[in-house]
Amino acid sequence: MSTTVNNSELFDYSQSLRWYGFQRSDGRIGVRNHLIVLSTVALTDWLASTIAASDQHIICVSGGFSRGLQKTDEDVLFDFITSILAHPHVGAALVITHDASSLELIKKEVQATIPIEYLAFMNSNGRKQAVTDGIEKMQFLADQQQKLQQSRSEVNLSGLSLALECGGSDVSSSICANPIIGDITDLTVKSGGSAIVSETSEFIGAETIFSDRGPSHETRQAILNFIDYRSGLIMKDSGKDYRGTNPTKENIDGGLTTLIEKSMGAVSKTGTADFSSALSFGKSPSGQGLHFMDTPFFSPTSLTGMMMAGCNLGLFAMGVFNPTSNLLCPIIKICGNPETLRFWRDEIDVELEDYFTGKLDRCAAQIATLSIINKVFNGHQTASEALREGQFILPRLKDAL
Repeated sequence: MSTTVNNSELFDYSQSLRWYGFQRSDGRIGVRNHLIVLSTVALTDWLASTIAASDQHIICVSGGFSRGLQKTDEDVLFDFITSILAHPHVGAALVITHDASSLELIKKEVQATIPIEYLAFMNSNGRKQAVTDGIEKMQFLADQQQKLQQSRSEVNLSGLSLALECGGSDVSSSICANPIIGDITDLTVKSGGSAIVSETSEFIGAETIFSDRGPSHETRQAILNFIDYRSGLIMKDSGKDYRGTNPTKENIDGGLTTLIEKSMGAVSKTGTADFSSALSFGKSPSGQGLHFMDTPFFSPTSLTGMMMAGCNLGLFAMGVFNPTSNLLCPIIKICGNPETLRFWRDEIDVELEDYFTGKLDRCAAQIATLSIINKVFNGHQTASEALREGQFILPRLKDAL
């Protein structure tokens, strides 16, 4: 297998591609233009999903969110709501609240740049009428969206904002899928785009990377503090040092033997760029480049945080298969494990088995991956999108790992 990265050839290939997205008023680029219904609390999830079921083009955004949260968690939920309505993939939205006071609070804070309608469940004249009202509002929004004549225009690679994820780590993801994602990350950052990596606990054991690639003392220290915090939570919860209990049996069965091997495999998907900032959960970066986000290690929560930050595509390295995705940010699943591809090929977007087995060199694997990314950017559905697979899960920050 080639270990030489032909960045010039990858760059030349990238210049031959055309990228078409939706230009948003804040400068971000959408690669989707969804009509959504947003449930702001678990009490309205049924209503939102029933309304969404009336039209296959509607995306339902819900997550069993609670009321009566502590201040920190309440703030995260409110950030989620406002980030959804500002996400570059949302073209119009119906926001469903439990009551009128919640509706007015959200309406006051949201600075709408897209068509938005609101519905307070408890102000409806019964459940059936609430559904009818919701469907009528969605039809109105669809008409408004059509009148805006939102269409794709040509942009460049700087419009790419990547969410970097890996799961079911094994030898194949460590030396195949993650490094190829790292090459794409480097290309994106050098082209003026951005990328975010998260799952803080996955970087325990790789702290020296952040010293070497954190030119800003403030950013470097913030990342190390996030890692120490997560490590301390694990110790508090289990009484065990994470460094002595990881890798997991699944990782060991996949060929990994130490925590450092696992962490370095995860780090490889970040490429070689320096880290520009350290972000709290769900916060958007202030500029382009490579960013670190503090999140728990549960992949749906990690993906939710990066989606909230405005990422418009996700690259998910598979070792052992992971079924999760995100309904608003298309997730491209990349895998070189022959056994995973044997059983889950229909849910993998980029197959790198030939690269893993040495039949394909690294440059060819890079180009094959970038080709799929370009197609998805321009509108091609991922396997997860076709299945409507994805969850929105927020951490309880007080005790979340």
